[in-house]
Amino acid sequence: MRLTFKITLFFIGGICLIMAWQGYSRIDRESGLFEAQMRRDHYALGQPLAVMVRYGREEFGEDFALELVERSNQASERLRVRWVWAQTGTLERLRPEAPLDLNVLLEEGRAVSWIDRDQIEAGRLYTYVPVVVEEGRVGAVELSESFAREQAYVRASKWRIVWTTLLMLVMASGLAMVTGLLFIARPVDALVARARSIGKGDLKTPLKLEGHGELSVLAMEMNLMSDQLAGASEKLEEETAARIQALQQLRHADRLKTVGTLAAGLAHELGTPLNVISMRAAMIEDKEVEGDEVERNARIIGEQTSRITKIIRQLMDFARVRHLSKTRMEVGPVVEQAIELIRPIAEKRQVTMELSAEPQAFASDVDADQITQVLTNLLVNAMHACQQEGGRVEVALRAVRRPHPEDDEGCERDFVLVEVKDDGVGMSEEALEQIFEPFFTTKAVGEGSGLGLSVSYGIVREHGGWIDVTSEEGQGSTFGVYLPIEERE
Repeated sequence: MRLTFKITLFFIGGICLIMAWQGYSRIDRESGLFEAQMRRDHYALGQPLAVMVRYGREEFGEDFALELVERSNQASERLRVRWVWAQTGTLERLRPEAPLDLNVLLEEGRAVSWIDRDQIEAGRLYTYVPVVVEEGRVGAVELSESFAREQAYVRASKWRIVWTTLLMLVMASGLAMVTGLLFIARPVDALVARARSIGKGDLKTPLKLEGHGELSVLAMEMNLMSDQLAGASEKLEEETAARIQALQQLRHADRLKTVGTLAAGLAHELGTPLNVISMRAAMIEDKEVEGDEVERNARIIGEQTSRITKIIRQLMDFARVRHLSKTRMEVGPVVEQAIELIRPIAEKRQVTMELSAEPQAFASDVDADQITQVLTNLLVNAMHACQQEGGRVEVALRAVRRPHPEDDEGCERDFVLVEVKDDGVGMSEEALEQIFEPFFTTKAVGEGSGLGLSVSYGIVREHGGWIDVTSEEGQGSTFGVYLPIEERE
């Protein structure tokens, strides 16, 4: 509708300019023609009157000539006729009204005209026809006429032009509005509505516009674009689904690798309860115990069985394939669970693990299983970095406030920081630049897949956080996991 309004204004403006120019030209031309006609009328009346005055003066005297002029003046309502002398010093009533030196103007014996535009009324046209009455003395017949008739004609012409212009404007506006609504506004509105529906994801509904104009061609191109976008969207969805599936497989493979690492430590962890079960069962079988002792040994066997079941369940839960499912929870228990999973392996390698956490609780929307996978990866890497026995891995949990690295505006937010620090061999600058790339590892051939840190980085990023690392060769490494803190409802 706004485009139609603009087009209408454009046409109205053009019509106004054309009509104004045409009206000005017409009025100027007709005014010139009107003045020329007045001059011709003056000459046509003045020339024969001058001859008659000269002849009457010579034959009948000056009084007769003046009376002849006076009668001519009375015969015309719009034209005033007077007898004047060209010489100065004559009577006031016989002087010319125009401020002209008639002696100079009438030397050649031709009639002259002069226009007085300074009068209050409408201005007058003065025409002087010379009459030589005697040697050395020149008189003239003065004809003067007001421009009131011309001005009335001009005013009438102006009003005709104004009304004609208004009529044309009304007609042009109506035609422009109707034409704009039918051929511009409606198709454009349909195009806008289709563009909005495309923006909302509707790529299947085609737009049909009648005709073969530019807007119809645009609608056809928009339909073609929608089809192409739909095809690209389907292809993108397929590629995204394949990428997600591959990513899930990589994460599951990383879990299985970690499970293999954990299994070695859990074998030692399961050894103690299995020995207890075997010994107690043998005592019952050999009837070395009787009465209440049998019941107590059976209860001990049940407790150790529950302990084994719990350990195996934790390992199976960790290895199970799961999709991202965030829940608002405290981060502290997740960190403790990851440490407990790794602790048996660490003890076997004589690596000490310590947790230091601030007293307040930190809540975040996390998938506990995936964050556990991230932390176990970092803890296993830290433990392997401690090549010598008696190594130390410190885990710290605290709140920090800083901007997200991917936030261009640099707005600070609250994050929970989980730091995993080891006193191992550290890494070089070249290794730090590639540390999160898939299949990059600093471990010996056959000991690392190069997926753990890459998968961990992707998991943390899906949680709205990031992982950073600082390391120096021979001084150990520190990995920091940042997760956004969510306020309690």
